[in-house]
Amino acid sequence: MGRSSLLVAVAALLVAAACAELKLQQVDRKINLNSQFARVTEQIKLKNTGGNVEDRVVLCSANGDRIAFHKVTQVAGTKTVLKVSPTKPADAPAGVSCVEAQLADKLPAGEVVSLENFMVLADVQTPFPKEVSQGEQQLMVFKDNVYVVSPYQVSQQSTEVVLPSSTIKSYTDTEKPVSKSDNKVTYGKYDLIKPFTISGMRVHYESSKSFKKVTTLVREIEVSHWGNIYVEESYEIKNDGAKHTGSFSRLKYAHTYNGKGNSFREMRARFPASAHSLYYVDLIGNISSSDTRKSLQETVLDFELRYPLLGGWKVDFKLGYSVPLTDFLFKKRSDGKHRLTMPFSTPLEDVFVEDMIVRVVLPEGSHAIESIVQHAVEKSADVKYTYLDVSGRPVVVLHMKNVVPEHASKFHVDYAFSSMSMLREPLLLITAFAALFVAAIVYNRLEFTISKDDKWQEAQKAEKLTTVMQQISAVIDEQESILDSVAKLTASLRTADDGDHVARERSQLEASLNALDTKLKPLIVTVEAGSAKIAASLAAVLEKGKALQARYLKQLSERLDLAKKGVSNLEATKRLAPTQQQLLEAKRQFDAQLEALFEPF
Repeated sequence: MGRSSLLVAVAALLVAAACAELKLQQVDRKINLNSQFARVTEQIKLKNTGGNVEDRVVLCSANGDRIAFHKVTQVAGTKTVLKVSPTKPADAPAGVSCVEAQLADKLPAGEVVSLENFMVLADVQTPFPKEVSQGEQQLMVFKDNVYVVSPYQVSQQSTEVVLPSSTIKSYTDTEKPVSKSDNKVTYGKYDLIKPFTISGMRVHYESSKSFKKVTTLVREIEVSHWGNIYVEESYEIKNDGAKHTGSFSRLKYAHTYNGKGNSFREMRARFPASAHSLYYVDLIGNISSSDTRKSLQETVLDFELRYPLLGGWKVDFKLGYSVPLTDFLFKKRSDGKHRLTMPFSTPLEDVFVEDMIVRVVLPEGSHAIESIVQHAVEKSADVKYTYLDVSGRPVVVLHMKNVVPEHASKFHVDYAFSSMSMLREPLLLITAFAALFVAAIVYNRLEFTISKDDKWQEAQKAEKLTTVMQQISAVIDEQESILDSVAKLTASLRTADDGDHVARERSQLEASLNALDTKLKPLIVTVEAGSAKIAASLAAVLEKGKALQARYLKQLSERLDLAKKGVSNLEATKRLAPTQQQLLEAKRQFDAQLEALFEPF
């Protein structure tokens, strides 16, 4: 025999010895089937009939493998929740599972203590028949033991089964006394029941309750020290009641009293009071059939599934919301760590979660992470990469099966996080943009030509010369525009009274021409450095341009002198006509030379 087997055998003998010293004086058991769960409450009076002090008690159940939630309380003025651990008495029948509870105070010989054994059983109500058509009532079967399963002798006991309706098709009545009243079936009282007395109980009854089973739930809680906590919950929910068979009529569903049967569509979720930015979506997109109400205590979301869930049908959807960081994150004075406190279970009402995963995504750089959960869960760690992450964000993963409403509680995640770590992402952005700008500057200043041969140099020289010649052409265009203004001013002169006005305008136009001459000088020097031939041609053209400007100004002066002598406008025009023709011809020749000079550029 191995060492582990020997330890198990010794433990079983110790349990058996303790069982001989204890007795259940009275057990009042109540089984409530008013929901998809079976909530079992046993009020127990435990007596120490031996001569030794006892500090442990063993409690058993015929449906032990279906227990989702178990709480043992010692009642002595105030209620004290006892620590429990699995155990296996040597003479326990097959299918019976037991736990050992540590009493709050040692029980002396001859003393009595009151206990409350509370259990929530899941998946113990079975549809019979397994399939129903639309409009048919759902019938369920519940099985247990008539007697309280215990390793101790029970002096007196009774069991009351509370059903969801008064329609009871059948129930076990072999163990007398048993009675039925409205929606209750009562077994007992029974006296002097031996340890582990087995007598099966079966109740067949009508139930219109919805069996809302969440097959998978993934809750992701992402903490941002910039001010928000983001929560997203992904659900796969199934109607776990009697399966629907036959056709489905929406008309019958909407307008007939019994058209809904065991189906459901309406759901309710309760979020923290500070929840905001709620959303409800599925694979298709946003679902608008929801209503939100806020109060000082909570935010209530009433929503409808995209379609009614009949027996056996299922649907996927997501719920999401945000809450302020300050309401759920605190800094501990003892060690300086941050403590996140969030609801552990699902916010949906009256659902059974078969498999739940809670993922707490902490800020990048968090360390010394510790999670505190009231219930037994599987803990693991993961890393999540999001935008601007380098080493990834640490993730605390909590995995739990068979979650019922009684598991609703708070859980804590403690972690160390430096305030300077908040600057990680802004600094990363600043560094990235700075690097981009530096790269652009360097690129513009570097020369990537493989070799600078004569052809390349000639091309660079020609490109520079072209740019300068285009600038000179633009200056000459401005000069010609000023000469047009001089010609218009000459034509507008009528009498000597216009003399002062013409003199002012002439001074301004001459100043503009001088400014353009000054602007041309550095450009001419550049052309001379680039090409002597083009510089010579340009000098000749500019010389003719200066002569043309002088002729335009001379014509204006002659017209002004005639006006001052009192010569009429018509007579002055006749006298200056030959000069005007010569000026126009000179202008035409100058334009032709300009076009010939600047055409290559």
